[in-house]
Amino acid sequence: MGIKYFGFADQNGTPARLPRQPVRIMFLTSVRDVGVWDLNGSLVQTAKTRGYMQGVVEFTDRIARTPGSLLYGLVQIAGVIYDDLPRDLSASAYPLAPTAGRPWIYPRDLDLPLFHIPSAFRDLPMLDKDGRARAKLGFEAAVAEKMREQGAQVLISDHYMAKIEYLFPPLLPFGLVLNIHPAVTLPGHRFCFRGPTPTADAIARRKTEEAVMTGATLHVVNRVIDDGPIVAYSAATPVYEDDTPPDLRFRNYAVKREVFEWGLRHYLTRLYPRFLVPVSDELRLVPMD
Repeated sequence: MGIKYFGFADQNGTPARLPRQPVRIMFLTSVRDVGVWDLNGSLVQTAKTRGYMQGVVEFTDRIARTPGSLLYGLVQIAGVIYDDLPRDLSASAYPLAPTAGRPWIYPRDLDLPLFHIPSAFRDLPMLDKDGRARAKLGFEAAVAEKMREQGAQVLISDHYMAKIEYLFPPLLPFGLVLNIHPAVTLPGHRFCFRGPTPTADAIARRKTEEAVMTGATLHVVNRVIDDGPIVAYSAATPVYEDDTPPDLRFRNYAVKREVFEWGLRHYLTRLYPRFLVPVSDELRLVPMD
């Protein structure tokens, strides 16, 4: 997949160290995106694509339980938080909570602890900046509290679809919130697609350029969307001239899962221990040999 890794400046060549105990991770996601748009947990059927869309949560749970996999013995999923409001899913096949006979973002047999914490700040007027800030602080504090209740040590944003602003000191140490983004976020990279529409942006680029690629990035979250220090990335998914969003998403999810699996192992064995002590959110990790 051509994955490139980043680390601390003094760390190239340092052997990886396995945590003594599995690190408990919690996912923060939105059904309105990984479900309604990406069709996680459902069959994707287009003119040139047919297959089951396995999302990152399901993928992680299954490989973390598989002896010999990269994450076996390294992680345990402490729970999944989703933030959707009733209006987000009112017209979709995905319900607000797992329901028999309806699609969900992962199969019901996973039986993961599931927590609905609505991001009510999104219902407040944009002009009400103070009210939105207070409501968002309350939401992110509730996420941090749920992590403490479940003994989660690392939070993973998987298409949460809102800027994280307060989940840093004092709520959580910097470096313990990660994001898996379905495109490259490296500044200056030819195929860097940040923001909420990376699939559409890659398809639009392909209409004017040849040989467009996309991929995925696992990065530390800071207060700027898709800007935090990169853990690992790959630009291994070709974008075709006749791609539709479902076609490209389906192909690119293979790279997204791969980057997440290898990148999370890299993070847990080389970076995570250093983030347990105070680190500035101005930190920039550097490419590793």
